Amino acid sequence: MSAQPDLYALVLRLQPAQHSMPAEARGHGAQALFLDLVRQADPELAAQLHAAATSRPYSVAVLPAPVEPARGLGARGQPAPPIELRVAFTRAELFPAVTRALLDRLPGDPLRLGRAQLTLTEVLGAPGSHPWAGFSAFAALAEQAQPAHALTLEFATPAAFGQGERADGRQRLGLLPTPEAVFGSIGRRWNEQAPPQLALDFDALGTAAADTLVSRYELVTAQLNLGKGPQKGFVGRCTYELPTAPAQATLLSLLANAVFYLGVGMKTARGMGLCRRIKG
Repeated sequence: MSAQPDLYALVLRLQPAQHSMPAEARGHGAQALFLDLVRQADPELAAQLHAAATSRPYSVAVLPAPVEPARGLGARGQPAPPIELRVAFTRAELFPAVTRALLDRLPGDPLRLGRAQLTLTEVLGAPGSHPWAGFSAFAALAEQAQPAHALTLEFATPAAFGQGERADGRQRLGLLPTPEAVFGSIGRRWNEQAPPQLALDFDALGTAAADTLVSRYELVTAQLNLGKGPQKGFVGRCTYELPTAPAQATLLSLLANAVFYLGVGMKTARGMGLCRRIKG
């Protein structure tokens, strides 16, 4: 890859301490843990990241636990399974600050996720080290994008799209991965985070999304506790039949590849919208 990386995804393996409170996949706790790590290495940068922003240059999520026979602290005294915290960021300068903080934590210093006490045991960041880890660059993704007939996205944590407000001021949510909602969301985040010379034509993106069809889906509604109550969303897989025009198909393929780092929908800094392109 010729372009200098500016997109990174790390997976932090955290081991719950014995007799600790159970760790819940709460978005605000995961975000707080990430910002605490950055604060230890660069307090000024942590303050900037914590400040309100229309599009934060990072996403944080607790990865769904793999389906396996239940185990925990029981009669046999087995340790609780590790928790995997996935952090992705879209600014190259975040990488050294985060890695410095993580290296200072290895091995053994306690961390907190909500009320649970955890120990950082491993940091995975190289491509191939974990399905949710890796690095790339906006320029490399743009250069390598290829047209496709169809593509499938996996929504691993609850995703939702803001649809304005109700008369009572409550937010309206879109809970279906329509092409317009999904690719429009990824495209907006791309244009907010990518170098200006790589900005996408949003009119062309809108036309491409309108010519895209949903051909298969396996979805369920789900919710994530964000501290102030549950946030609704959907998880699962959705396959899209892309337009026949190569330029349109290439544009949508680019965004499907970029969503691994950018996330999709609302509140990606608090655990929502973790998404990736998968085969089949």
